[in-house]
Amino acid sequence: MRRNRFGFLLLAMLVLSAGAARAQTIHCGSDDGSKKSCGADTQQGVHLAKQTSDAPCNQGESWGYDEHGIWVDHGCAGDFALGAAAPPESAAKLLTCSSDGGKKYCDANTHHGVRLVKQHGDAPCKRDSTWGYDGLGIWVDQGCSADFALGGDTPPETSRSSGEEPGVKDKSCVRAVGKQRSDQLVKQCLQVSPASHPPCNAQNSCELITDEIRRSCGLLGRDAPAFCGGYK
Repeated sequence: MRRNRFGFLLLAMLVLSAGAARAQTIHCGSDDGSKKSCGADTQQGVHLAKQTSDAPCNQGESWGYDEHGIWVDHGCAGDFALGAAAPPESAAKLLTCSSDGGKKYCDANTHHGVRLVKQHGDAPCKRDSTWGYDGLGIWVDQGCSADFALGGDTPPETSRSSGEEPGVKDKSCVRAVGKQRSDQLVKQCLQVSPASHPPCNAQNSCELITDEIRRSCGLLGRDAPAFCGGYK
């Protein structure tokens, strides 16, 4: 009986020890904006537990990990959990979205946010530049191809109502330049964009809208409206 009890206690201690190992976190920060590596045991995976910087931490862009440890860049700083490549709840909600060169939308429920998990190919996937999301789904552009986890980031509705995402200031065009100018950009965007779900929405960033105008004007060539001359 005592031997069985001892064996049970030993097993319980091992389970608790393993749980503590899985829950281990490490802080890593790119304090000066340059790339920095933090040694860590990443064999069981890593995920961002808490962002502590104003600069965004996007996996594959400003943070990642390899067999040597965790790396951060572009001002990203955060607490990283060792022992899981991604939170369990997002593992069953992965979606692959790929651009063949132009902008493409992938239908998805983005109400609980989207997080880039793994980039495919050589074309860079940069948030708000070659990939992003809104109420219509996930969009990719300029060859970006990646696996995205649904539910791993602050959803657009939260940023619109509160004015900012954790660590990232609100980037909506209407807040940045006002309703009159943002309405003008949206109108121009809708006039020239050939996309079935164009990002011509004042709640998107002005940069995203103007990039779509510039790209669309380039496709129209000589048939482009006169205002396209201001986007060369």
